[in-house]
Amino acid sequence: MRRFLAAVSFLLAFAGAAHWVLPVGRHALDLVMARDDAARLADLQLDRTLNEARVAQELDAALASEDGEMAASFIELADARSIAVAPGRRAQAMVLNAPGARMARGAGRFGKGFLTGESEDLAGLAGATASDLTVWGDVRDLGREAVHWARGEPVDTLMVDLAGLGIVATGATYAAFGAPLTLRAGLSVLKGARRAGVLGGRFAGNLTAALRGGRQAQAAGVLADLGAAGAKAGTRAAFAGMRHVDDAAGAARLARLSQAKGGQTLAVIKTLGRGALFVTEAMAKLGFWLIAAALNLFGLVSSFNAMAVAMLRPLWRTPRVRLA
Repeated sequence: MRRFLAAVSFLLAFAGAAHWVLPVGRHALDLVMARDDAARLADLQLDRTLNEARVAQELDAALASEDGEMAASFIELADARSIAVAPGRRAQAMVLNAPGARMARGAGRFGKGFLTGESEDLAGLAGATASDLTVWGDVRDLGREAVHWARGEPVDTLMVDLAGLGIVATGATYAAFGAPLTLRAGLSVLKGARRAGVLGGRFAGNLTAALRGGRQAQAAGVLADLGAAGAKAGTRAAFAGMRHVDDAAGAARLARLSQAKGGQTLAVIKTLGRGALFVTEAMAKLGFWLIAAALNLFGLVSSFNAMAVAMLRPLWRTPRVRLA
């Protein structure tokens, strides 16, 4: 009887564990299946990580630092996912994003960034990025790198390549009445990311190799993806995503996410980080689930077998024959 009770206890324990293991495994499997769809991948992870408390926390942090863009992105994301936002927080975000307030806070720094390409905050970075949409930004950057070369200082070869390509792209834009605008926007985003320090060394190396190795079509595809991301989600969201981009495939993922999420993209990347674009964590979870599922299945089978043996043991006991 003791063996039977022990077997039943183990069977119930493993059955209870299966109730926890199976949903985790299903979620990990869904993430892996959605690995090529950045928008679907983000939605699956937001289902488990984003709630009303998290939105309130992120909004309070953004409002405290007067970050209207981040606050607006989280409100848009919350509305899209039917998460309640307190009216007071919503009103504060509207005040921060009013056109007059934004201009008063950053007009001077925007102008300095536009003229010099140097930035100390988001307003200055916006000005520097805006200047890259014109030939002025490219001429300015080429001149600065020429001064560095003349002084024997390190020269940013990628910035030189991008500025030269920008001058060509600007001419093509005017000649074709705006046809390559996405390429021009991609150059602006890429140069801004280089200044902001969010362009990874691996991505920069791959792009430089593509530009100088005759793979202009690949480089143009990357620039088009980055331009589309910046146009749809905003320059800052594109910068945030580029922290996690290493190659052309990553740039394409960022473009697809931005196309699907629009103004929500900044908040999505702030919440999920690299997980908004890639499934590296999901692969680890899936591996853990496979091991846990195998152990759980072994435990269930072993426990059921032990319970069956304990139930049937009395039936096959042979009576002892007493000798006279």
